[in-house]
Amino acid sequence: MRATRIDQKREGRPVVLVRLQQGANLRRRYIAQIPRWRQPLIGYFFSFPFVAMALIFALLMNMMLPHFYFPGAPMLLAIVLVAFIWGVGPALLSVILSTLVLDYFFIPPGEQLSLRSWDSGVQILPFFLIGIIVAIISGQREAARRRALFAELALKEYADELEETNQELKEVNQMKDKFISMASHELKTPITTIRGQAQITLRRLSRQKELPKELADVPHALEQIDEQTLRLNALVDDLLDLGSIRAGKMQLHLSRFDLCEACQSAVEEQRLLSGRDIELEQPETPVMLNADSDRLSQVVTNLVNNASKYSPETSPIKVSLQMQEKTTQLAVQDYGRGISKEQQTLIFETFYRSPDAQTSKKSGWGLGLAICKDIVERHGGRIWCESSVGEGSMFIVELPRG
Repeated sequence: MRATRIDQKREGRPVVLVRLQQGANLRRRYIAQIPRWRQPLIGYFFSFPFVAMALIFALLMNMMLPHFYFPGAPMLLAIVLVAFIWGVGPALLSVILSTLVLDYFFIPPGEQLSLRSWDSGVQILPFFLIGIIVAIISGQREAARRRALFAELALKEYADELEETNQELKEVNQMKDKFISMASHELKTPITTIRGQAQITLRRLSRQKELPKELADVPHALEQIDEQTLRLNALVDDLLDLGSIRAGKMQLHLSRFDLCEACQSAVEEQRLLSGRDIELEQPETPVMLNADSDRLSQVVTNLVNNASKYSPETSPIKVSLQMQEKTTQLAVQDYGRGISKEQQTLIFETFYRSPDAQTSKKSGWGLGLAICKDIVERHGGRIWCESSVGEGSMFIVELPRG
């Protein structure tokens, strides 16, 4: 609608004409929406029988009652009904017809309305004014209904446009997820091949007692290739998991397993990779869960890896496992910069990285915590963060015992 107004103004048309045309268009749309029997033309036709019925009722009351003082009441009722059903135009016609009928049937012949008989005019004037007021009120009511209908139609059109746009966005999002999934699958094979070839070459070079000068830097280059392909492989795995989550295809393979073993394995792996001091506190008895051992091990590994990334190398990392009455709690605590309260809910969203993480030298894509959250919730648990800026962070996973 705004575009229409702008186009009309650009054509040099006066604002008054533009508004008149808009009002006419609005009226046409309003008339097209109402039932046929409530069209104004039908109202003009029915004004005559309504006034006639009011006249008949007034004449009967005049004959039955010796003193009937309000012959205009049935006429006014007819005007109100016509105004309520058909609007201002038929109501004005009913006012004129009723005024003429009252003048002809209820005013003595010598005093009937004319240019010389002001007394009869003064007597009919209140009825005429009341009829006009009723017609004006009905006109305002009709205009309000037109505006309400126009607003409803505009909202419906806007909702349809939003629905169409939303559908297009869903299709684009599905195409994006499909592309990510296909690209990740295609990347898996060449990355594995590159890493395998680098490792084979490293083993062969390690067997040589002495390397020529031109090959002296090759082992270091191959180690960098191995390290970077390992990172790429982890990213591809995260992208594949993300695609499965969004498509609702991530399946859990439930079995009885000891969560203590998963924590012990993840902690030992991170100790070897990072060389960090990682403390592990867990019960002496096994913590048996009916869950997907691979997925929960992935959760523990991601949390410990994040704690290693975003905390000082000299500070310890604490992993604790506690059994409660109905749940099992896993907590991973670090002593890094901490996370503000505003960011503690955002960090579990896909591709979100806190400002501190973005400025950190440690690379990441913001997928790990989102994947952890989905895995934990699929097991019927929950994950959250407790942190204060400057005092470190604690990520807590709560799983039902089963």
